Amino acid sequence: MNFTRSRFFVFLLAALTFNAVSAEEKKSTFKAGGLQFAVTEGWTAKAKARAMSAGGLTYKIAEIKEGLDADFYHFGEGQGGSVEANIARWKGQFEGGPKEVESAKLAGGKIDFLHLEGTFMSGPPFGKKTPNKDYAMLGAIIAHEGGPVFVKLTGPKDEVAKAIVAFKVLVESAYKK
Repeated sequence: MNFTRSRFFVFLLAALTFNAVSAEEKKSTFKAGGLQFAVTEGWTAKAKARAMSAGGLTYKIAEIKEGLDADFYHFGEGQGGSVEANIARWKGQFEGGPKEVESAKLAGGKIDFLHLEGTFMSGPPFGKKTPNKDYAMLGAIIAHEGGPVFVKLTGPKDEVAKAIVAFKVLVESAYKK
């Protein structure tokens, strides 16, 4: 009986250790569309993913009043539209056209980055929209052999400005080993 009890405790200890490692791995990385992103300080997993998204992260630091959500989308190889079509669609989510603050290629041309400001019209694709004045969007389209991964973060422009560096580090981490 002691032998069985000892084996049980060894098994239990091994299971707890495995779960602790697995939980730590989940905290430190986020996967979407075959890409793995490094989750650094300030980022946490969202409790509930948006419709059609592959999941998301929330960025919250002391300087940001409320967390900013970054949603990840992956539709598969050949799906989701071109870089140009997605940038045009994202710009179209702003009333009267947004001010394009920055557009650049990151990580050796593999990531298209977009920073927009203006009145963001939030809501479902074919539903009622709510205007959000003085908002900003950070968007990234990450090229990948299994299909692009789209990352989108929106919020009040002053808050989003505090997340730009962390957002770029997050999306670029998909190509760092």
